[in-house]
Amino acid sequence: MRSIAIEREFGSGGREVGRLVSEKLGVPFYDGEILFNTAERSGMDLGQLRNFDERQAGSLLFDLALAGNPNAYSMRTRLYEMFEALQGTVRQLAQKEPSVFIGRCSTETLSGKDGAPRALRVFIYASDPVARCRRVMETEHVDEQDARSLMRHRDKEREQYFRYFTRKSWGDKANYDIQLNTSVLSVQQCADILVDIVRNMP
Repeated sequence: MRSIAIEREFGSGGREVGRLVSEKLGVPFYDGEILFNTAERSGMDLGQLRNFDERQAGSLLFDLALAGNPNAYSMRTRLYEMFEALQGTVRQLAQKEPSVFIGRCSTETLSGKDGAPRALRVFIYASDPVARCRRVMETEHVDEQDARSLMRHRDKEREQYFRYFTRKSWGDKANYDIQLNTSVLSVQQCADILVDIVRNMP
């Protein structure tokens, strides 16, 4: 059975889909846990890895791309070191056993290139912005204005993170094996689809 790697729009329910898939298949689920595993495996500082994580790193990566910082080269080198450590952890965990991975370019890391395992690569989105906003309001306990701001900000960070390290477009369908729309399908239905696919893949 293959691993599943998921990229997701903020508020689409992608993390919930991944969690449900892991429960149905009885396999490990890795989201923020990847940071702890990487710190333990590489000896890197957990606090630095947290600051580097996709949620916080997007704006910093954009600033570095502008090369306005005199320390840009050393900062960029350090970022790549942490990224490679994270990707090494993802590859190691996927080689050990099938798992569900959330974000952090895992869809590219587990693309089957350079001897890495080949995961089912998934992009989860929500085409209905109103329903997506409601989900964010409920999960993040914020009002509508803050929810819409979070949606824009988090998606921008994830897109910048993905583009910076892969040189690819985050939402490009060519990067994924399947895309699922949680405005049409429920989280349960999305999970069932993915479970059925991986159980029947060679």
